[in-house]
Amino acid sequence: TSVLAELEGVSQSLGKARRIKQIHWGGGTPTFLSCGRLRRIHEAIEKHFEIADDAEIAIELDPRVTGKEMLVTLRELGFNRVSLGIQDFDEGVQRHVGRIQPFEMIDTMVKRVRELGFASINFDLIYGLPRQTIATIERTIEDTLKLSPDRIAYYQFAQIPDKIAVQRGLDYNALPDSETKLEMFLRGINLFTAGGYAFIGLDHFAKPNEPLAKAYRDGTLQRNFQGMTTGGGLDLIGIGASSISHLSRLGFLQNVRELKEYNARLQNGGYPIYRGKRFTEDDVIRQKVLSDLYCQGRVVPGKIEADFGITFADYFEREIGIINELAADGLVELKDDGTIITTLPLGRVLIRTIGAVFDAYLAPDAYRVGDRQYFSTNA
Repeated sequence: TSVLAELEGVSQSLGKARRIKQIHWGGGTPTFLSCGRLRRIHEAIEKHFEIADDAEIAIELDPRVTGKEMLVTLRELGFNRVSLGIQDFDEGVQRHVGRIQPFEMIDTMVKRVRELGFASINFDLIYGLPRQTIATIERTIEDTLKLSPDRIAYYQFAQIPDKIAVQRGLDYNALPDSETKLEMFLRGINLFTAGGYAFIGLDHFAKPNEPLAKAYRDGTLQRNFQGMTTGGGLDLIGIGASSISHLSRLGFLQNVRELKEYNARLQNGGYPIYRGKRFTEDDVIRQKVLSDLYCQGRVVPGKIEADFGITFADYFEREIGIINELAADGLVELKDDGTIITTLPLGRVLIRTIGAVFDAYLAPDAYRVGDRQYFSTNA
């Protein structure tokens, strides 16, 4: 009921003049909903907004709770892309993290999804989990290649038990060390690319003809809270408790996190938004630099100058001095026109180090010593 109320309120604010090009159901596992409830929410979206004929309509699936009836319902509603939370195929790792889903279960799910005509399948994998080893992560990658998903997100495990309750029972003494995690990432790059996938952005891979790979090649790739996605320049409107909206050149908005408060605000006719950040012109410029860096692996000064009417060398004088240091260390290559290109594999592996140079919300020396800050307007 609250989500339906928020959808109606947002539609009244935006109007139908703004067409929806992408719909992504995430933020947990939406398929815990019944088919009927999911259908009601999707039909409300169709009622209140104009959805483009070629829109990407995606959803995150938990293979443990998603049956054939749910998959059929999703296709009937027009969903055309699914993302499966795999994490790891190793039985021991699965038992420890509390996510038991054998290879055979995923194989069955993938076959059903393909039989029903979904256009794209994504796997979310995580490296750096407790009890993972080089050998187990290699087997997970080999199993992934057997199933041949269209996209792969290969994330490093984020250890934040204060924010994610299910992490509090994990054995943090069994975490791989930094060198092992780096080796896991490098093995991933080598194995996925050898398997025919293009290395996209920070931590994504895609088959060459998949829309994500095409967006990478034509410069329309973008990164948001769901990771790498197509449709550069689109505004992101978040719906639901804790969701975040990103309005280009304007700012971020976030809904209240607690479900009880979210429901209360909407049932009383109010808005669920509880905080926001309006972008400065400097924020917008730096976001563009970081987006180009993360999504294209390069920053072209002439392009930034044309977009914002600045002189890149003057505006980023301090940053260019540091970039020269990173070039000497082999992280970037500098062209005669000032273009900054990340090297492969070193620069791509340490791309956040390069990005930290341009991030005004991090400490000036964050590129060298790291930064524990969780939030940045730019990253």
